[in-house]
Amino acid sequence: MKIICKNSGLLEEKLKTGTRILIDEYKQSTEQLDINVEFCESDELSVKKEGNDISIICKELSHYYRGLTKILCNLDKNTYENTEKAYFEKNGVMLDCSRNAVFRVEKVKSIIRVLAKLGMNVLMLYTEDTYEVADEPYFGIYRGRYTKEEIKEIDSYASVFGIELVPCIQTLAHLHNALKWPGKENIKDSVDILEVGKEETYIFIEKLLRSVKESFSTKRVHLGMDEAVSLGLGNYLKNNGYEKSSILIKRHCKKVLDICKKLDLNPMMWSDMYITANTGKGYYDIDDNVDCSLWEKPEKEVGLVYWDYYHNDEKIYEKMLKVHMQISNNVIFAGGSWVWNGIAPNYSKTFECTISALQTCKEFKLDEVLCTAWLDNGAETPIDAVLPGVALFGYLGFHKNYDSNEFKEEFKNCCSGYLDDFMVLDRFDSLFQKEESNQAAENPSKYLLYQDPLTGIFDYHVKESAVDTKAYYDSLRLNVMESEKYSKKYLELFSYYEKLAEVLSIKADLGVRIKTSYEASDLYTLKTICEKEIPDAIENLKVMKTLREDLWMSDAKPWGYELMDVKLGGVITRLESTKRRVLNYLDGKIPCLEELEEKRLPYFGDKADKRENRWSQIISGSDLVDTI
Repeated sequence: MKIICKNSGLLEEKLKTGTRILIDEYKQSTEQLDINVEFCESDELSVKKEGNDISIICKELSHYYRGLTKILCNLDKNTYENTEKAYFEKNGVMLDCSRNAVFRVEKVKSIIRVLAKLGMNVLMLYTEDTYEVADEPYFGIYRGRYTKEEIKEIDSYASVFGIELVPCIQTLAHLHNALKWPGKENIKDSVDILEVGKEETYIFIEKLLRSVKESFSTKRVHLGMDEAVSLGLGNYLKNNGYEKSSILIKRHCKKVLDICKKLDLNPMMWSDMYITANTGKGYYDIDDNVDCSLWEKPEKEVGLVYWDYYHNDEKIYEKMLKVHMQISNNVIFAGGSWVWNGIAPNYSKTFECTISALQTCKEFKLDEVLCTAWLDNGAETPIDAVLPGVALFGYLGFHKNYDSNEFKEEFKNCCSGYLDDFMVLDRFDSLFQKEESNQAAENPSKYLLYQDPLTGIFDYHVKESAVDTKAYYDSLRLNVMESEKYSKKYLELFSYYEKLAEVLSIKADLGVRIKTSYEASDLYTLKTICEKEIPDAIENLKVMKTLREDLWMSDAKPWGYELMDVKLGGVITRLESTKRRVLNYLDGKIPCLEELEEKRLPYFGDKADKRENRWSQIISGSDLVDTI
């Protein structure tokens, strides 16, 4: 194989290294190929194959790898030609490494290779406290924090593929894990927010930013600063009296920006605090055609990141982008791949929201878009489930409109799996949707897995729905088994979900059936449940828990899995306790089952979202943690 580069400058060595890595991954015979690469200023990516002669004309290194991928997936053709346009200057992914799962260096490298195949050029590592900071021994302790050497290794690898590794940290809120340790009382406003205005706070923030500067090669840094809803209402209020949050956020930003200037860093931040502090309303509760001229605004040099994972209406994106452009000249959009809703991904919402959002971003000619991969509540969903949403961002970055057949082909080529197989996982939380798209982001697979079978907090909704949950999840299990056959690279992922479906086929309505049998004095059914169904559920759960552990240990450092172990182990323990309680009743050792005497009431109000992601609320009506 021969590679000839034109106008490549210092990129040539990286290009050759990355080319060999991708070719090895595709296991293609390429000895006879002559690859001619030319870099130009145009946003067009042009690839052409005539026999063994390959021509790739592109703007940058990341686009070259997208073109190379198209060639490697069409080597069987004597001639092949394709031209695309890059609609965004920067198109990337934000990987959440703060929700207990800190992904192994090799796993992050595998994600980088996927981004390269898609032609994406940014990877943010979201690390609240999961990175090493000098003179801060408690920062990220027992959490699997990245060392500076690990970040440098990831950074160097990303650079080979033309991907900018960007730190995404927190310098105001979302710092509860950092602030809970000894020595941080003096910089704490409330449980997860820094006290603004204090000299000690900015000494601490400078340490964070110095660590970032020493670990990452980019000058860009995401400062966070989102969702500080109680800003100034804790220790700051006691020490200084009340001040408007819009004034506090601007003052704090100025201090942090001074540190960034001192360290030669180019900052960006989430935009919600600037909007909510100015309006006094929710982030998206903005009047149409609002005039923002009198608002407190961020400094001009700060990138403002508009995050929105929720809407499938382009008009909402239009309204929000107009607001952002009134208060900043540097607007970045962040959508998301919904893997934070519980146990299973929500691709329905991911696709509808992403297509609407990125279509609007193209119309507004935004330079940069990001696909966030949040992992709320402990990274319960395995990270590979994020791939359809990530690939969709990549695809729409080079296509004006969405074409499902084209995208399926691109997903197969870049992710080595079949989109239809992944889409099966969307059904785990569509239990009550009656074939409709799950735009409400319901997550019954989570709360029906974790809820206590004797307490039955969610049983009212299962019974009211009249859905045959056993038939539903039995059918889904068979579908997942089919996915295992075809998307073999993801066998472990689908094996885990197969077991989840099998567990839910028993567990989803177990509490309803136990209570119904108890009230009807159907002792035979109660005995059958105890002797057959509960033991089957326990055995399947044990297998499922081991599969999840294997996935976790392959993908992430071990820290954080202990909480998954507690959660899934708790389900097993409560099933064992349920069996003992019911058998004691059947054997006449106790006169009644008091838990089943309790009337089942609705958990969700009439107009409330039927979504519960808080494990502590799902497992019991009692407090998991005493608030005193």
